[in-house]
Amino acid sequence: MNKLLGYKDLPFDILNQINSVVDIWKRHLGDNLIGVYLHGSIVLNAFNPDSGDIDLLVVVKDSIGVSTKLEIARNWKTPGNCVFHYSDFWTEKYLERFRKPDLEVYVADHEFPDADVTSYIKLLKQCGIVLYGREIGEVFADVSDEDFWLAISADIDEYDFHAYDTRYFASNVLILGRILSFKREKRILSKYEGGLWMINNVPENLKYLPELAMKIWFEGEEHILPEKHR
Repeated sequence: MNKLLGYKDLPFDILNQINSVVDIWKRHLGDNLIGVYLHGSIVLNAFNPDSGDIDLLVVVKDSIGVSTKLEIARNWKTPGNCVFHYSDFWTEKYLERFRKPDLEVYVADHEFPDADVTSYIKLLKQCGIVLYGREIGEVFADVSDEDFWLAISADIDEYDFHAYDTRYFASNVLILGRILSFKREKRILSKYEGGLWMINNVPENLKYLPELAMKIWFEGEEHILPEKHR
């Protein structure tokens, strides 16, 4: 398994990618930009350069128009109400919008409540990094443990573990470990830490599941569960 990295350990190309994204927001928003904040596996010192995401939370003073959203999405080389969200899931929709200007793309044409923002802010307050703008404590209020728990557990009953390929099945197992561990530890863990927590806390006959998830997600192991475990 590759060494897991924190912000201070990131290779130049990844730091350059982060700085490029910050520059895009600064260029397009100017004084409307309050700050760009780094969260996710990097701030948890659990970033895998081969497969990890760069997770950013951007705060703006006022809403941004569709044209600005599209310009930011076009330049992105690499996500209260969410006024702009970009991820691999939405790439094709944005591309369709470029091809068909009259096509409605929900994520571009609407502002919408996003429960995930609660968890992003909670993690920022725990160990976030300011890439540009005001200090985290000046921008974000504290998120109570109760509100955070509601945010991270809201969709747990709707998880369909069979709707994903092997790798993302493993990811969901580790995410479940992160959710369950918070109930006891009162601290947000990385996927890696969440996997270790599960191995140490689940019944002996279930340890194989987080162990397999760790091998699949962090080591790229191809594995199909034995018939008796499906």
